[in-house]
Amino acid sequence: MKTVKRWRYYCDFCKKAGQSGFHMKKHELTCTLNPARACRMCDKIADGGQADMAEMLALLPDPAQYMKTITPKTEGFITDKPFDMLDDEKIAPVIVAALPALRELVSGCPVCIMAAFRQKKIPLPLVEGFNFTKEMNSFWADINAERNPYDHY
Repeated sequence: MKTVKRWRYYCDFCKKAGQSGFHMKKHELTCTLNPARACRMCDKIADGGQADMAEMLALLPDPAQYMKTITPKTEGFITDKPFDMLDDEKIAPVIVAALPALRELVSGCPVCIMAAFRQKKIPLPLVEGFNFTKEMNSFWADINAERNPYDHY
């Protein structure tokens, strides 16, 4: 029998793991949970420059103010102890109101928008008007159209 030990590398900010230290260091630089992250998408925007993360987070509501205490019933819950949960109905309109200002601050960069929500611990499904996949597809379509304007014929 043969046994082999292999190193496993973990991101300091999220749960990502891998077997390459080089790739994990590269990931950590741009991880959306890294407060000092470098955005590779902002480099592709014409006016360039990345917005300050502190400014982005200041635009978003504090989720701690929108918590509600749930008293579990005996049916369907693992615990009988009360627990706190984000009140979706109260925080959703505040998020919708803050989204345009956040978009303007980051020049429409979808990765920076997602990073701000993740670092503020606001679940992305609560954010009405922001679909990361669609915005990334639109972003790349615009970038590719600028690179080769005759490609779409």
